[in-house]
Amino acid sequence: MSTDPPLKELALHNITVRFGGLTALDDVSLRVAPGRIVGVIGPNGAGKTTLFNVICGFVNPTSGSLTLDGQPWRPRPHHLNRLGIARTLQGVGQFAGMTVLENVMVGARNRHAEREALTALERCGVARYAGAHPGALPYAIRKRIELARALVAKPRILMLDEPAGGLDPDEIRWLGTLIKEVGTTVLLVEHHMDLVMSVCDEILVLDFGRSIALGTPGEISENPRVTEAYLGAPA
Repeated sequence: MSTDPPLKELALHNITVRFGGLTALDDVSLRVAPGRIVGVIGPNGAGKTTLFNVICGFVNPTSGSLTLDGQPWRPRPHHLNRLGIARTLQGVGQFAGMTVLENVMVGARNRHAEREALTALERCGVARYAGAHPGALPYAIRKRIELARALVAKPRILMLDEPAGGLDPDEIRWLGTLIKEVGTTVLLVEHHMDLVMSVCDEILVLDFGRSIALGTPGEISENPRVTEAYLGAPA
């Protein structure tokens, strides 16, 4: 999507995060190749959002390191947009005093912000709401607006934090198509397993902060540790 030089790789190396006596991530490593769709799954409290927060610079790891383009990297939230990294949140975070179009323009990175914001809204099927205020719109529409705000930045890495939450089956199918066609690297935290299995090239499974599996959807679905920890059946 971006005209910037492509990322060589985003990598997390032996990341551990502790909050007092709680270990949220325990020696987690992950390499994300350009153009891949990588899912991160696990039960509630497994460390998925903490992993995203480490990548975005909202949480500093207790130990471990990150590399970007093969170089040591310490992420900072206010530098993400400039680096071509965009993230959606679990909920919807639009500014109530701004129109939908103005909200999406916040994510743009150049002087053609309005035109590109309208294009992103059209891509997400919500251009007709451009002049509305998001607070009056249904939740599912606001989720699409959140996606448009991320896409308008033309990110090299798109981080989606439970984008299917609150969506009906038709909307989830639409979301899956969008993710597959977005044309950039995607990191996806999601509980809807049908969506994860249908769009991801690779899946990382976390349980109590530890990585218990990493593989293709087929490998993950047949992994007994994943079945026991996440899918609810005994191994």
